[in-house]
Amino acid sequence: MRSRALMTRAGRAVVTVLTAALVLSGCAGIPREGGVRAGQPDIIDESPAQVFLPSRPQKDASAQSILLGFVDAASSPESNYAIAREFLTSDFSSSWDPTAGVTVDDGAGRVATEIDAQNIEVTLTPTAEVSARGEFREVDPIPVTLDYQFRQVDGQWRISAAPNGTVIDETTFNDVFSASSLYFFDPGFRTLVPDLRWFPRGASAPTKIVNAVLSGPSAWLVGAVATTFPEGTALTADAVQVVGRDAMVDLNTEALNADRLTLQRMKAQLTASLPAGMQVEITIDQNAQNIQDLGAGDLAVNPRVDARALILRDGAFGFLAASGQTVTPVDGISDAVVALNPTAVTLGSGQRVAVVLTPDGVYRVRAGNEPTLVDSRPGLIAPSLDSEGYSWSVPASRPSELLVFGSTTEAIPVLTPWPEATSIQTMKVSRDGTRLLVVYTIGAEARMAVAGIKRQDGVPVELGAPLQLTGDIGAPLDAAWIDELSVASLSTIADGTRQITAQEIGGVRSELESPPDAVALAGSNSLRDLRALTSSGGLHVQRGVGWQKRLDEVSLLATQQGITG
Repeated sequence: MRSRALMTRAGRAVVTVLTAALVLSGCAGIPREGGVRAGQPDIIDESPAQVFLPSRPQKDASAQSILLGFVDAASSPESNYAIAREFLTSDFSSSWDPTAGVTVDDGAGRVATEIDAQNIEVTLTPTAEVSARGEFREVDPIPVTLDYQFRQVDGQWRISAAPNGTVIDETTFNDVFSASSLYFFDPGFRTLVPDLRWFPRGASAPTKIVNAVLSGPSAWLVGAVATTFPEGTALTADAVQVVGRDAMVDLNTEALNADRLTLQRMKAQLTASLPAGMQVEITIDQNAQNIQDLGAGDLAVNPRVDARALILRDGAFGFLAASGQTVTPVDGISDAVVALNPTAVTLGSGQRVAVVLTPDGVYRVRAGNEPTLVDSRPGLIAPSLDSEGYSWSVPASRPSELLVFGSTTEAIPVLTPWPEATSIQTMKVSRDGTRLLVVYTIGAEARMAVAGIKRQDGVPVELGAPLQLTGDIGAPLDAAWIDELSVASLSTIADGTRQITAQEIGGVRSELESPPDAVALAGSNSLRDLRALTSSGGLHVQRGVGWQKRLDEVSLLATQQGITG
C-alpha cells in the first residue's frame, strides 16, 4: 500500500482551499486560538465574490484525485454541497450528510494511504469540533483515521462511502464559517443571554440561525435560560426569506399559542440573534401579526458596568477617576467596606449592595444598613453576587459546599456538578445572573468552566453540567467576566511567569501577556479594558500589546456586576 501527504489543490477562486470531509460522532471543529469578532456580524454578504468555487470531477481522474477533489469541494456549502456531491456515486450522494458537523485540523500532516484500488484511508489530527447544532468544543490533538470507498461509474472513479460531515483547516474555517450569538432569555425575561454558534456563511445562514433558536439553547444552558417560542414552533418552510434588510420568518400554527407579549419577546430573540441591522417580520401561517418591538426599558442585552476601576487605596474605597488619583466613594457602601478590612469585594448591580470577604468571613453590605455576617466558615474564597441579589460563598477546600444567601442569613445549598473537584479558586456569577464562571482543580490540574444556574422562584438551587473552557491552565490566581460572552483567567504557568487566557464561551481562546506578578483581574466592558493588580499594588491597564501601570499602592481591585439594578 502507498502513503502520501494529502494536499489540496489550488484550483478554486477566492481564499484558501477547504479540505476533507468527515465528522466523528457528528461534531465539528473550530480553531483553537485566534480572534473572533464578538457579537453579530454585519448583514450577510451573498455576493458571488464571497463564494468558494471548487473544481468539478475531472475525466479519467484517479481515485486519489477524486478524493482530493471531494475534500476540496466539501468546503463549499453552496446549493447543499452540490459540487461535492458530484464526486459521489448517485446512491451515496443522496445519503451523505455534510451538515452532521465539522472537524477542524491545522491542515498539516494529513496522510492518505491506499489500502487497495477501492479503499483509501486519510489520517489527520483534529484540534476542535463543531456539532450539527453549531456548538463548538476543543478536542485533544489525537490522530484519527477516515475511510473512503470507491467504485467506478461508467468508467469513472466515484466515492461510494465516506464519513458524514466535513473537515476544514483552521485558516479556512474562519473564511467559510462565522460565529452567531443566539439569544435566549433569563428566567425573569429581563435580559437576553447569548449562546454562541457557528454556521456557514451565505444565503442560508439566516435560516440556520432561526432554526437553531427554535431548537432551543445548548445543553449546558438548559434550565438556566428560557425561550419564548411555544413548544413545536417551527418554520412553515425550511427557509427564511431575506429581502434587503428584512428577514421574513413564517412560523407554523403552534405560534398561535403565544400572547402579544410573548410574540414581542419572540421577535426580540430573533432580532438579536440575526445579523446586526436585519429587521424581523414574523408571520404565522402566512398571516401578518403586526408585532411591536419591546420598549427600551423592558429588555437588557450585555449588561454593562461602570467604566471606572473600582478599588481600595489608602483607606478609600470607590471608583478611580478617569484622570488623576481621586477615588469617588460609592454612596452608602464605601465607609462600611473600608471598616471591614476587606480582602475581596463584589459590588452588585445598582451599586446598593456589596459582598465583602474579610478574615472573619463574608459580609453583606447594604446601603443604609449595618454590615451582616452571612458566612463565617473558614477558608472562603472571594464571594459573588447575582442579579437577583443572592450572595454566593464557598470554601476553597470544599468546592461542593456552595451556599447562597438572600436578604437574610439563611444559608441555601446549591447542588454542584463537580464531585471530583478537590479545590475551587474562583467563582463569579455573570452579570445577567444565568451563568457561573468557576476555576477549580482536580488533583493538580486546574480547569476553567461555566455552568448554568438553575433557579426555583428566583432562588438558585442547582448548577448544570459545566462547559469546560480550557484544559490545564497552570496554577490559577483569578478569573473574571469580560462581557456577556467572554471571560479571562490569570494563572502561573510552568516557567513561573504569569499568563492571561481570554476565552469566548463557545468560541476561540487567546493567550495574553500579563503584567509581572499580577495577582488579580477585573473585567470592564471589553477585552481591552481588562484590568490587573500586581502583588506590589500596581493597577495595570492594557496599552497596545502590553500593559501600563495606572496607579500605585492599590490594595484591592473589586468586581462590578452592573450599573443599574
